[in-house]
Amino acid sequence: MGIAKEVCRIEKIKSVGALGSAYEHNLRLKDITNADETRTAYNIEMTSRPSGKSYVDCFHEKIDESTWYQNDRHKIAKNAIYAVEFMLTFGHEAKGKVDIETWCKDNMDWLEKHFGGADNVVSAILHLDERTPHIHTIVIPLDEKGKLNYTKYLGGSKYRLSELQDCYHEEVGSKHNLDRGDKGSKARHQDVDNFYSMVNEAVAVQELPEPVQKEGFFKKGETAKEYQERITPLVQKAQSVALAKQAENKLLKQRIANIEHLQEGVVPVEEYQKLEEDLSEIKQELKNEKRDSQFHRSWALETQQKLDEQERSFPQKIAEAVKAATESLQELYDNLLDKYRCLKRKFDRLSADYDILSDSYDEIRDKYNRLKESSSNIEQIKYDWELMYVMLDNRGLSDKFKKCRDAHINGYTSMEERLEFGKQKSEQHNRQRQISRAETGKNMRYCDTR
Repeated sequence: MGIAKEVCRIEKIKSVGALGSAYEHNLRLKDITNADETRTAYNIEMTSRPSGKSYVDCFHEKIDESTWYQNDRHKIAKNAIYAVEFMLTFGHEAKGKVDIETWCKDNMDWLEKHFGGADNVVSAILHLDERTPHIHTIVIPLDEKGKLNYTKYLGGSKYRLSELQDCYHEEVGSKHNLDRGDKGSKARHQDVDNFYSMVNEAVAVQELPEPVQKEGFFKKGETAKEYQERITPLVQKAQSVALAKQAENKLLKQRIANIEHLQEGVVPVEEYQKLEEDLSEIKQELKNEKRDSQFHRSWALETQQKLDEQERSFPQKIAEAVKAATESLQELYDNLLDKYRCLKRKFDRLSADYDILSDSYDEIRDKYNRLKESSSNIEQIKYDWELMYVMLDNRGLSDKFKKCRDAHINGYTSMEERLEFGKQKSEQHNRQRQISRAETGKNMRYCDTR
């Protein structure tokens, strides 16, 4: 079981005049009997409606902006519902146990979700100047075409309002440990002004009207159900007045009795104790009321300070966010630029190395080609050297040749030795040619004899 019952009262507003009356009541532009004027300043408008803009102005603005009614394409129907007023609250026993800020946000989310979005919710005022915090909300029921369409949101079925109460309990009340109102209950929120006027009426014993009997043989009289519906308001009103007067008379009798005791100079101890207990209860109620008042005041001030702080800091937060984003982008740009420069330097070095290697490759290739051309003479040179060494050895000159060769390798070869070596080499070649010629002639003679 929850801490209290939730209240979601819905009323139709069928005219511009009714809108104006709701605006005067909700904005406290007229005297409200049960409102504390010292706390009215703490009431909060929870929508973006500009200060001083009335509900009638909001309604005409919505109609003028609507594509359905622009340029007199359509007229507002005579039976149209201009707006819907929601009164959202909870039982007094839950006061101080419900997080007002979260409760308000949940109510706004529910209204915007089920009644055409935030544009249709033109006003939502949190009243903190009465006994229990409550919200008065004005919704203009425009559909997606821009047409006033109460039926879409709140009509279409006799069970629609009950289903809506179930929805409100599921999405709002249950989150704050509140109980749903009794299903099928005929109880209604009694307007305070009407209640006071009923109490102040003189109690007059009135006889109930008789059932209406219609004349004529074929005409039926008033049925029992019709008669009950006709007299029920009279009975309820009489009962309310009687109960109020009964309580008032009881209090007056008690006061008269107390005055008589005082006049006699004797006040019974029991009566004195009872008065003392009553006084203690009143003090406690005043203390609780003062605590609740301080709570609502501090909560309203804190909320207003948060809003003011957010409004003041919003431009600064935007500037800081833009500055942070700019610095981040600049840092990213600098990092990418450094990486680009580093890669460019590496590329330039690689390009230079490539040019050097390309030149070296061309040089090596030329040398290779030259060596390739001269390699064909190596075998012939080797053969000539071995032949010369054999011939020198036959003549006993191999030791001298070796000595000259070693001296030449070590850099000690004299000019005379080199001339001598050259002379011997020349003679060697001459002898070799002579031997070759002699052998060639012998071979030719041999061929001729054959």
